[in-house]
Parts: sequence; structure tokens; C-alpha cells
Amino acid sequence: MGLKLSHWALLGGGAIALGLTFAGVRLNAIAHTGAAYKAKVACSEIFLAGRTREAVLASDFENIDPLLDRMPVTVDDAKRQTIAAGPLGLGRASALYRDGYGCTLENQTRLAALPTIAPVTAEPWSDATINSGHTTDRVDTEQLNALIEAAFADSAAGNRALLVAVDGEIVAEGYADGFSKTTRLASWSMAKSVTATVLGAAVLQGLVGLDDPAPVREWQGDAARSKITWSDMLHMQSGLAFDENYAGLRSDVNLMLFHEADAGAYAADKPAIYPPGEHWAYSSGTVNLLARTLRQVLEDAGADYYGFARDVIYAPIGAASITMEPDASGTPIGSSYVYATARDWARLGELYLRGGVWGDRRILPEGWSDYVAIPATASDNQYGAYFWLNRDGDPGREGGQDETAREGGQDETTREGGQDETTRARFVPGLPEDAYFMSGHEGQFVFIIPSKNMVIVRTGITRGTPAMAASAPLIAALYDAVEPPAATPE
Repeated sequence: MGLKLSHWALLGGGAIALGLTFAGVRLNAIAHTGAAYKAKVACSEIFLAGRTREAVLASDFENIDPLLDRMPVTVDDAKRQTIAAGPLGLGRASALYRDGYGCTLENQTRLAALPTIAPVTAEPWSDATINSGHTTDRVDTEQLNALIEAAFADSAAGNRALLVAVDGEIVAEGYADGFSKTTRLASWSMAKSVTATVLGAAVLQGLVGLDDPAPVREWQGDAARSKITWSDMLHMQSGLAFDENYAGLRSDVNLMLFHEADAGAYAADKPAIYPPGEHWAYSSGTVNLLARTLRQVLEDAGADYYGFARDVIYAPIGAASITMEPDASGTPIGSSYVYATARDWARLGELYLRGGVWGDRRILPEGWSDYVAIPATASDNQYGAYFWLNRDGDPGREGGQDETAREGGQDETTREGGQDETTRARFVPGLPEDAYFMSGHEGQFVFIIPSKNMVIVRTGITRGTPAMAASAPLIAALYDAVEPPAATPE
């Protein structure tokens, strides 16, 4: 029996409605990525960093995407919540601030309860050195201060904080308007180095064996993935599939950070596409999976991840400001979301300079500082254990696909910057090969330079040009203003 014209019309109308519904769902999902990014950043910068909403909304989202400009942000001071959405409410996302934990994207999910976290009570890094003008004999303080003053005079550079420490003392320091020594500053991918530090403390406690298979519960009985070790994940050589492409709004990294309640679980479900230990690929998913697995190991041992990090790392080194922000499941977003003052970022660098010892207390395993700076076997000398290395390598090698590598496919560890592509190149040609560093999107850096017993911190927002190429000349100049220590007599 043939269908009447009215039936065809109904079917056609149904198909159109279905198509429009599908398109609406897709548009909402795409809009949610931008809204979630904006809500999360605004929440952290306003309620955790303590900046004014006017300053955050006026400057932190410039020159990213015109669509992001059209997403208003509502700030609820009573709830300590931010909400962002596109036209007609598309993609609505909200982030909530909690004391001790910073901000978390709610993603239409009830946030996991977390224990009250006791603040670190420690003496702040003394101002005596920089206020008195007393420095080590090998520091050209006048040159350092001139470099920092010029750096902040260049508004296009986007510097927010600069700090130089030598022999455990702050010898130069500066901040942009609206920032100070008490302002918590975003990590982006510097968080990966923090995750490595927490893991190192767990290794020292005998809770983790680096060469043991990581006990990921989803991998039980999986012939390939159950062989992936902690070390494989720590060196970005897990072999798991993961699309670290921030330009793709529905890529793995964007879905994980801005749509999922459990970032580590999202990564745990990815298939193995290479044998573990044989292929290097930068993956924020791997880091969040490691953090989630470490959280479970610590809980099985009767410890809370946040309390463990506070008691065995942050309190002993006096880093009172460090805040690890969780996903909705309660696990720290170990790839991307840590806030700390410039001085506390420097303290973390100092911990590595001191070989994992602070005062008379060992915090990280003996040799850990060297371990994180040993190149992953498949990384062409560029990457250690969640730290970047300033070693010679192929100028065209991949570089870190960091979590907001939005500028033409390049990011803060790209190998461009005028290097002759026929030569071996370093990320910062003016620094020695023993330098290694934490690195985050838009130019968040902590450089650890053992040969000069020196730490350099640079944070800011660098857009429109690769942040490493833009920052490298300044970093090299700061390095040059400090002489190497005198040789120790044999």
C-alpha cells in the first residue's frame, strides 16, 4: 500500500526535526567547550587568585576566539560560582570554588565530597635578601632589575611574574599591575611537574614502584594495557591513544578537561596503539590517569592525596599557597590545574636543585632530581619525567602539544624561533644542557639550572606568538646576569 502525500510530509517533517535536534545537540556540545573554559578560568582567577572580576574579564580571554568574546560570564559572589553560556544559553557551564581546592567544573554533576583541608602554616620566603640589596657575589643585581623592569614595560609580552633565585635566595623579583608576591598564578601544564613531585614522594614512602604495572582498575585482564608501568606513563610513553589537539573542540583533551566528571577514567578507556615504552606522545590524559591511580593507591594506604601532598611536600618546604584543583570526581586535574604564588613555584624548583632534600628532611627519593631530567627513550632528548629538557635535538621534533596549543599548531615548546633546521637546537639556546623546566600554556615556566644553582620563574599570558620563542631571550639574559659558582678545590 502506498503512502499518502500527508504521510510523506510527516516523515519529511520528522526527519527535519530530527536533523535540527541533532544539530542543536552538536552545537550545544561545541559551545560547552568554550563556556567551560571561560567559567573555569574566571572562577579560579577571581576566587582563588583573588583578582578583580573586571580585570579578569577584560584581559584573560582576549585574542582567543571571537565566539568566546560573545559568551557572558555571571559571577555569583554568595555561591562563589561562575556561569558562562553562548547565545540562547547554548553550552552552559558552571564552576564552583571550594576552600582549599580552588575551582571545579560542575558539568551538570554533583561534586564529590572532599575532606576539609588544613592550610599549610609556614614562614614565607623572607624579603630580607631583595630588600637589603645583599646578594651573592656572583649576582649582577643591577642588571637583573633592569631586565625585569624592561620586561614589564613591554605590555605586549604579557609578563605577570618574574623571579630569580640563586643559592636559595630571591635575588630579583617583579610583578605586573594587579599581581604581587601573594597572587596565586595558574600552572596550566606546569601541573604535570607537580604531579611528578607527588608521585616521587609516594615512591620514597614505598607506596609505588616505578617499574611495576600501574594498577588501573579498568585494565584488569587486558593483555596489552595491564603491562603499562608507572614509568611508561611518567615518560609519556604509555602507548595509549590520545588526541592532544586543542584546536579540535571535540578532541580528547577538550572532552576530558571540559566535559568529563572523571578525567582519569576518560583516559583509562583509551585503547593501546603502541607497545608501552616505545613511542613518545605528549598526553594530558596519561597524567590525569596517573593522578587518579595514585589517588587510589594512597587511599588504599590510608592517605588522602591532598593531605599527603600537603604534609610530605608543601608544608616542609613552606609552600603555603599551592592549590591542586580537582575534577568533579574529586581527583586533582594533574595535567593542568594547579595554582601557586611565584615564590612557591620557585620553592618547588629549589626542592629539585637541593636533590629532593629540604633542611634535614628528605622529601623525594635520592636521585629523583636526576631521574626526572633523563630523556624519555623515544622523545629525542626533549622530555624527561613530566619535565622538559633543554637538550640539543631535532629542531623539527614534535615539541610539547601543551593543553592550550592554540596558536597555529604551535605551543610553548615549539622548535621554531629562528633556529636553523639543519642544526641541533635547544628550547632556550642561551641556557646550558643541564637546565630542565616546568612548562605551561601561554608561557608559564620554572627553569631549574643546577650549574648555577639557580631558579627562574616566568608566568604570564603570551598570545599570538609561541611563548617559548618570545620568552627565551629574556630567560637567557637573566641567566647571563649570574656568574657560575667558584670551582670547588679538589
